[in-house]
Amino acid sequence: MFNNKKGLGLDDFPEEVQDVIKDGKKHGVTDEMMSKGMVSIGNMMAKFVKPDSPEEALIKEMWQVADDEEKSTMANLVLKVGKDK
Repeated sequence: MFNNKKGLGLDDFPEEVQDVIKDGKKHGVTDEMMSKGMVSIGNMMAKFVKPDSPEEALIKEMWQVADDEEKSTMANLVLKVGKDK
């Protein structure tokens, strides 16, 4: 599902998201399903993944204090970033 490229940086993120969105669309996955999946993955990552940078720590903290609607908004923003590329 994800490309196995090494050395991806933040600049590569929108293109990677775009590739995943395109793949999902080919398999009939709706935006709503992708967003809900991102929220589920975000919840799991917030529990088990240790941030490697201050930016990741901020995102994790934001996720932990967000309510369900705010988490959905963040997931939809990630989708938007991928679609706008």
